[in-house]
Amino acid sequence: MGRPVKAETIVLWVCVALVAIAGLAPIAAIAVESFRHDGHFSLNYYRELISAARFWPLLGNSIRLALATTAVCGLIGVPAGILFAKSDLPLRSGFMWLLTVPFVLPPYFVALGWAHVVARIGTIASDWLFRFGGCVLVLSSVFLPITMLLTFASILNVDRRLEEAARLASGWPGVLRRVTLPLSAPGIVFSLVLVFLLAMGELSVPSFLRYPTLPVLSFTQFAASYNFGAATAAAVPLAFFAFFGILVESAFLRDRDYAFRSTGQTLFISLRHWKPHLATLMAALCFALVILPLGALFADAFSPAALHEAMQRAGVSVVRSVMYSAVAATILMALGFLLGHFMRGGRQRVLSALTLALFAIPGTVLSIGLVRLWNTPCTWFIYATPALLILGYTAQYCAVTTRLSLAGLMLIPTSLDEAGRLSGAMWARRLFRISIPLSTRTLLCAWLAAYILCLRDVPIAIMTAPPGGDPLPARILTLMANGAPPMIASLCLIMAIASLIPLVILARVIPSRGITG
Repeated sequence: MGRPVKAETIVLWVCVALVAIAGLAPIAAIAVESFRHDGHFSLNYYRELISAARFWPLLGNSIRLALATTAVCGLIGVPAGILFAKSDLPLRSGFMWLLTVPFVLPPYFVALGWAHVVARIGTIASDWLFRFGGCVLVLSSVFLPITMLLTFASILNVDRRLEEAARLASGWPGVLRRVTLPLSAPGIVFSLVLVFLLAMGELSVPSFLRYPTLPVLSFTQFAASYNFGAATAAAVPLAFFAFFGILVESAFLRDRDYAFRSTGQTLFISLRHWKPHLATLMAALCFALVILPLGALFADAFSPAALHEAMQRAGVSVVRSVMYSAVAATILMALGFLLGHFMRGGRQRVLSALTLALFAIPGTVLSIGLVRLWNTPCTWFIYATPALLILGYTAQYCAVTTRLSLAGLMLIPTSLDEAGRLSGAMWARRLFRISIPLSTRTLLCAWLAAYILCLRDVPIAIMTAPPGGDPLPARILTLMANGAPPMIASLCLIMAIASLIPLVILARVIPSRGITG
């Protein structure tokens, strides 16, 4: 007789199977569909795509937009993350969370806000916004928190004892250059790769600002032309970039430990006479990237008539958004915690690459795959219900809850689990009696993060929601074509409130640590 299969192994493979069904199977469906024409193997879709006059300019636009956005986020986000993590800057927590606001809202909110701003300036500003420069401005505002927060977390992960030793022989500039930044480089590089991939696959902002990119072409072929073959062929290059980017990131981090651990309180740099100048600079940055566009957007939202019409138009979309996001967040929290638990046991590389690749794949690509895979008579109970939307959320954001869970689990001493094992406790008992009780804050953070990301999602909401069951971000985007600006602003305000409440809770849950030195 063979050895009995452990419950831990069964649960692991169930989790991996769920991720594969939710994410890998749709990508495989896209690949298969792109090579089929009239029921036979064919490269016709790729020949038509590559020979089309617009393909290469659109691919070039997508790469150029992603590179420019990554450069801006790196130039601003990395110094900001260092400043917030290592200095005694006044109001640094407030500045950091304020700069995070654009990321927790649907991306087109910032674009719509800048459209309100330039409408008050004139035609020249409007011409500039609805081009490459406007897309870079909006996407940089949206994705800046990624580089800022990952730099912040990477800096806090540096062992303060190394910095203290370096301080004996050098000032803070030398310590940052020779110790802090080299040790933080994996997290910083990962943040830049992530920004590039997310900007490359962004749909709503280029679509709203009328800047032609490959995701817009793929979405148009899918939603307007109903040409699955052409849509999947246009989606394959985007999926390739996502997987290639994650492979590069995995190779760079091959011999490095990327799990964030608490190494004690960090050392703070005293800014002295630079303090008011840097605080003013951060305040100006927050005003330019957050307060100005969102303030212009919400300025017209407080009219009673507009609010009343917005509530009527929103209907049950608000309830649906909250319900879908809450269900998906609960699934993601449980799945991410279990995957994080297994990754802690040494199965990190493959699972990490898989979940990160699904997070980096554009929502348009994943949605096309989900529709193609589940649009059959036998699977109508998934395709025609919110289950398809939940599957999309699960595949797209599993990496976030997995990483957060892994970071929290790394703070729990392994000796506790070993003690439970030696006492004869089974894996499930150790999980529910040790790991989960000690991870309540981690689980709450993971749930809130997943809820926010699902609530703000646009492409999956547009392309996979059941008929008549669209979430609020998709509803707003649909009404923007013919709706009155005050009513649209009121809808955006309702959506912003629903998104910012969990962000405020998340800010209260995550502790800030540090001492001056």
